[in-house]
Amino acid sequence: MQHHILINICAIFGVATAVIIICRFLKIRYIIGYLITGVLLSPNTSGYFAKMDEVDVYAEIGVILLLFTIGLEFSFDKLKKIQKYVLGGGSAQVFFTIIITAGLIWLTMRPSWEESIFWGFLYALSSTAIVIKTLQDSNKIVTPHGKFILAVLLFQDIMIVPLMLFTPIIAGVGGDSFATFGWLLGKLVLMGGIAYVLARFVIPFFLKSVMKVQSQEVFLIALIFIVTGIALLTEQLGLSLALGAFIAGLIIAETDYSHMAISCFLPFRYVFMSFFFISMGMLLNYEIFLTDLGWIVFWTLFAFAVKAVAGILAVKVLGLEWKTALAVGFSIAQIGEFSFVLAQSGLKYELITASNYQIFLAVSIILMSLTPFIVTNAEKIHPLFKKLTTKNG
Repeated sequence: MQHHILINICAIFGVATAVIIICRFLKIRYIIGYLITGVLLSPNTSGYFAKMDEVDVYAEIGVILLLFTIGLEFSFDKLKKIQKYVLGGGSAQVFFTIIITAGLIWLTMRPSWEESIFWGFLYALSSTAIVIKTLQDSNKIVTPHGKFILAVLLFQDIMIVPLMLFTPIIAGVGGDSFATFGWLLGKLVLMGGIAYVLARFVIPFFLKSVMKVQSQEVFLIALIFIVTGIALLTEQLGLSLALGAFIAGLIIAETDYSHMAISCFLPFRYVFMSFFFISMGMLLNYEIFLTDLGWIVFWTLFAFAVKAVAGILAVKVLGLEWKTALAVGFSIAQIGEFSFVLAQSGLKYELITASNYQIFLAVSIILMSLTPFIVTNAEKIHPLFKKLTTKNG
């Protein structure tokens, strides 16, 4: 019996542990450590790890669990308190980013409009995991800009589902776009009806029956059954596994067992999320820094500027002060985790080239690496900006 899977898992966590210890010593976030681990284990770096296809499977499980836990933490009571920021600020940030990105890329590079819009999709999302963790560590989650950032990231996490669904449509897969869009809406309505029935009648009764056993192990098994079952159901309807996981989280969040579900799933979330970031790092070919360094620098500055401007505009649309606008804009000026997933879809549907995909990965990793420093010092940007404008004035 071969044990290559165990050997590979051992190698992944062994290297990851060493890298994260070094990163911790250098005060670098653990998520950056995962990305660095992936680069070190990349087939382009080490030939030994060239056949680690199962990492992609773990990464997909990581995405499913990540979206499930996002659904679990999606409290409608909390949403009501910041609904203006979520719906107004979140939608404005996503809309501005897509429009500005697509417009600038189309005007300068002259690709097709489908490619331009898809690049807007990629840039619209920010890193929930890194930004929220940094805000929590620096006790800034309750500040005005922290609340706004939380609202925007929450909206982005919801938007990943429609963006993933729209990607094949703008790529022209499935024939007539209007017919495809109508069929998609029909399937979403059907899934919404199924979700309502499950949330209102089936899942509460099922979990209540499970809890009679009074076993946390059985409860965890039941949760995994619910998540995988609903995820597979959405896939059968032609939607995504990730959408099903998110819906499963929403359903369980409305039951009396949401807190218990979160406590059970958090350890699994972090384990599989590590596989997700490591696998993303493994996709990067470090040679792209040697062949296309100029483009990497250009697109890093481009992405940062566009994201910052879109974030600032989103805050100012709601009439908030410049101090909050600048802190929000600069804090979310990076590429998000789910942009990696979208990028792979774009590669599949030929919306981006293999070379541009590698540049995108390099830009994403650079911006993610800078994010903790920027978020921690975001409140210092306004005084500096004010000082500079006063001197020039």
